[in-house]
Amino acid sequence: MLSPNDLSNLYSLISDETKTFESISLNFQKTYSKSDQFKVCITLWYLIKENLLNLTQRICSFYLFYDIYRQESSPTTPFIPILLESLENSKINGERKLLSDLLESNFTYSKMSIKEFIENNQNNEEIKLPDMELLWKNYNITKEKVSKEINDWIRPVLYDNNNNGINNIEKSPENLPLFDLKQLSPEEISYNYFEPNFLTYYPNSNYQFYEDEPMWILPTLKYDFIWDFTMSPIQETLANLINRPLKNKNLTEEQINYILETIGENPNILKEINYTPDSLMKLIEKNDELATQILLKISNHNGFEDYLTLFLERTWTVNSMKVANKIIQKVEMPEAFITTYLRHIIENYKNEKKKENKTRLARLTAFFITNLLEHEHINIKMIPTEIKEIFSEKTKDEDIQRLQNKINQMKSKDDE
Repeated sequence: MLSPNDLSNLYSLISDETKTFESISLNFQKTYSKSDQFKVCITLWYLIKENLLNLTQRICSFYLFYDIYRQESSPTTPFIPILLESLENSKINGERKLLSDLLESNFTYSKMSIKEFIENNQNNEEIKLPDMELLWKNYNITKEKVSKEINDWIRPVLYDNNNNGINNIEKSPENLPLFDLKQLSPEEISYNYFEPNFLTYYPNSNYQFYEDEPMWILPTLKYDFIWDFTMSPIQETLANLINRPLKNKNLTEEQINYILETIGENPNILKEINYTPDSLMKLIEKNDELATQILLKISNHNGFEDYLTLFLERTWTVNSMKVANKIIQKVEMPEAFITTYLRHIIENYKNEKKKENKTRLARLTAFFITNLLEHEHINIKMIPTEIKEIFSEKTKDEDIQRLQNKINQMKSKDDE
């Protein structure tokens, strides 16, 4: 946290587009002591994360993340993952150019003004991006040399001493009793009043921060540290990776293989990391192929039915229908689920207002039922009569014709 005056100075420092990169660095060094620079950069990170900075301010911030560690001999810095993630997500040419150069230590324009840099690169479509997979790999290797034991890291957690305290390590911080902060004076909740020193995570959104982190310990309250043993390194790595698509972040092939291999070795790990059916339904909309593979990995284990239930409760989407179609081709589904799901589709069709969506749903339903018949999950008699109404006005559709041919073929065999 910065004081209002410090925050105002910081905004002024990163907002002058006429300044060169070099002058911004010098002003930053003069304004903030070495011991405060990390704290200031953390503030910049939060401002970037909340989209509160314009392009000039973002360019200056990214440069400062790099510049304050430029003379350090350490093989990595706390802000490398922020630069990597920003480059992965950025669509602005100037920003992509700067981030690429910083990550490859190819920054050669310190005497150029921010304005000139932005203008020179705003139409630059030939920016050569670095090997992101290699950079992430190198970062993770060097990070592990800094700390091999994630379980040794702690979070600043407060709790009521009358509530079993540290003996109750399974009690999650979210459920701990709240303190009445209204009884505290402004000085007691300020950053400079009491700042604990402890090892914490790299400022990287891959890790699961609590919403109010960092949380400073208040000296007027009795407290003790609670060590976080809730996740093993494998569980935490899986949780970080499997949630990347929900944050619109891509996964490498190596990361996808890690997810599937980990779940294959221990299908219960999804419950252990609290990856709920609702989370999987969100993943279906972001990465239906990965969601399909995960469902196949857990299809023979307890809890699979819990994930299937979500298909019966949610309004249809193209992705959910695609996943359902892929699953039935490889897994023998419970008969009760199939009949209930077909009636759920009928209700969705009746409630759908847009004509084009009705047409698409009818086609996907025909494809779904054809697969059910071909894999002998159902017989003709199990097809609800209302389904025929869905197809009655769309007999020219290729998938519907294929279904009708399949039904006629099966009827002929029955007659024989």
